[in-house]
Amino acid sequence: MTTTTVLIIDDHPLFNDGLALILKQSSDFKVVGQVYDSRQALHQFQLLKPALVLVDFNMPHLDGLQVIKQLKTYLNTCKVVVVSMYADSRELLMFKEEGINGFLPKTIHPEQLYETLRAIMDGELIFRSTKVEKPEAVNDNFILKYRLSKREVEILKAIKAGNSTEKIAEILNLSYFTVETHRKNINQKLNIQSRQELFDLLDKIGF
Repeated sequence: MTTTTVLIIDDHPLFNDGLALILKQSSDFKVVGQVYDSRQALHQFQLLKPALVLVDFNMPHLDGLQVIKQLKTYLNTCKVVVVSMYADSRELLMFKEEGINGFLPKTIHPEQLYETLRAIMDGELIFRSTKVEKPEAVNDNFILKYRLSKREVEILKAIKAGNSTEKIAEILNLSYFTVETHRKNINQKLNIQSRQELFDLLDKIGF
């Protein structure tokens, strides 16, 4: 089997470096690049021309879906796999609509990772989410319109309940910085400038 060149796009250095180390232990894969800032993804992709891209979904600046949209014009035979902590049925549908080749949870065992990536390189489409949930019907249109992730919906609910960033971080077992990053991404997606605008919008759609 030909060695598959891989580009990893993930803003968490610990996971990015860990994934690279795992792939380097297999002769089937060669990590040619690691991107920690999603804004650099397109440039590195064009420079390195990998056969396989592994991209996180929730990232600051550009999320995985936005990165994939940037790369689509240049993909040709390159395979794209989203590797993330979670994805519900709504998100998996969005991934499939963008024509990606698979979804893998970050909890996947190394041996299963090798096996799955080999199958994807052979042409299979594999979506192995361990957390696929039915989206809430009341907010479906709103969530789809603004491309909100499951985590962003959780944070919106916590904000609506009156929780501060510190409290949300405690409730969801996240760092303060991570919650703040999600809040900035939510504001950008919803095109709002203030907390009051957010509450007005959520009240309007019955969130």
